Amino acid sequence: MKSETKNCQNCKKDFTIESDDFGFYEKIKVPPPTFCPDCRRQRRWAWRNNMSLYNRKCELCGKGVISIYSPDSGIIVYCNKCWWSDKWDLKSYGVDYDFSRPFFTQFNELMHRVPHMAVVNDDGIASVNCEYTHDWWFSKNCYMCFSGWHVENVMYSYFILVGKDIMDCMIIRSESNWIYECILCSKSYRLKYSQICLACIDSQFLYDCRDCHNCFMCFGLRGKKYNFKNKQYSKEEYEKILSDYELDTFSGVEKAQKEYDDFILNYPRRYVQIFQSLNCSGDIISMSKNLKNCFVVKNSENCRYCDFAGDSSGPDKDSYDLTLSGGVSESYECVVGDHSQLNLFSLFSVKSQDIRYNHHCHNCKHCFGCVGLRNANYCIFNKQYTKDEYKELIPKIIKHMDDVPYIDKKGRVYKYGEYFPIELSYFGYNESCATEQWSLTEKQAKQEGYNWQDNTQKTTGKETLLPENIPDGIDEVEDSILNEVLVCIDCKRNYKIIQNELIFYKKMKIPIPRRCFYCRHEARLKRRNPFKLWHRSCMCDKGNHFHGEGNPRQGGARCQVEFETSYAPERPEIVYCEKCYQAEVY
Repeated sequence: MKSETKNCQNCKKDFTIESDDFGFYEKIKVPPPTFCPDCRRQRRWAWRNNMSLYNRKCELCGKGVISIYSPDSGIIVYCNKCWWSDKWDLKSYGVDYDFSRPFFTQFNELMHRVPHMAVVNDDGIASVNCEYTHDWWFSKNCYMCFSGWHVENVMYSYFILVGKDIMDCMIIRSESNWIYECILCSKSYRLKYSQICLACIDSQFLYDCRDCHNCFMCFGLRGKKYNFKNKQYSKEEYEKILSDYELDTFSGVEKAQKEYDDFILNYPRRYVQIFQSLNCSGDIISMSKNLKNCFVVKNSENCRYCDFAGDSSGPDKDSYDLTLSGGVSESYECVVGDHSQLNLFSLFSVKSQDIRYNHHCHNCKHCFGCVGLRNANYCIFNKQYTKDEYKELIPKIIKHMDDVPYIDKKGRVYKYGEYFPIELSYFGYNESCATEQWSLTEKQAKQEGYNWQDNTQKTTGKETLLPENIPDGIDEVEDSILNEVLVCIDCKRNYKIIQNELIFYKKMKIPIPRRCFYCRHEARLKRRNPFKLWHRSCMCDKGNHFHGEGNPRQGGARCQVEFETSYAPERPEIVYCEKCYQAEVY
């Protein structure tokens, strides 16, 4: 089949469905999408909440728990031990399919009847002391962490797949220990305030440096020691420079951060971060083949429009539109569908095969429109069927979804093949992960059909220690700060310092943060490029190359290479193609 241009029923912009896309949709027996890739991506992320947490009670045992579901979401929550227990029967919620009403209307009712895990983790089961985490597994002593596993002593971090003693970091996929405020750094030790670094030790404020020891405020270095702003110094000179910056004080770090941000703007950036991969487009891709428009993907093949996919849990293959999924194949429009095959239109449904439109189902086969099932086969709306009954009924339901579609308040039509309607999400747009990439005001979100949460849980006005009264240097901070309530200098939210956090700060010589975790996370997101591509040309003008503090050395003619990059044209960074960028590393 030839490529076709379609008009997105959400944003009304044209998008292309290529011949290979049609082949994939035919293979898994779904119709082509009516939403463009960007709108499909935003819709999936609007169904996931990481960090908006609420105090709730388990509605089975009465225990107080934290939950990703607000009290007014209409979602019933159980603590994890109760949810996984045999004290209740998930199939008792089963109902017959009603051919007089749209599928999504019926699913929404089931979704609000079946209890959900308050937060999705295995604290007290396979993890220890990880109560305040979400999508977090097989770990120990972790606090306020989201999406990760097999780690220890991690705090205030997102997407951490391996490592120990990590704080305020994002996208750490290879072993690292004692790192702070790092993004996409690997195999590093005692590294701080750095991005896209490999095997760096005892360093801070680095960008794209590899195998560097004792370097400060550097860009693009390889195998260097005692460098400051890409210049070589003796050990004594370097230590004197480092001492003068007083990085164990809040004022020293703020000054260094601003200076570093200005410094690295003088240097060109690689147009994308794609390594050891073949025929791939997107950003932050490694050891993969045949990917299109994918972001933060590793060990995957023949995938398109996927985010945070194919990692240490296993490769992703032959799949489209995945979000935070690893070890899947022949899957489509799926949020957290690890270790599955033919996982279609599902959320947090793992280790399953041939499942469609499920929420929080585990180790299931041949299930359609189910919520919370475990070890189940041939179920529809949580009701058990025989194999023959199931096979006879599913085609009728799919036809009914096409004949009697769900139509939302904006007039968007949801037939078989569309992900869950955004207006049915139990999260407000401002609670969801969608805000991290598509920032909308309350008015804009409601105009586009999203819900909005007016009662996000936070504490304000309870501070007992003002920012100006916190000691500037970490060595001056006493243990009594553990009893104080602090206030964020940006959003005014109250927050506290916990004991393990203070131990980490003192060992790493890091000053007490004046911003809450949420504002620190937002600042890291601004350093990470968006999951979107722009067509641009290499900016290597007349072959100029940079040396030292951004001083050009003359070369030949202007580079004419064109590429797809996650740097928008209006951004201030200098963007180079791979060949020109390689000429800049030292």
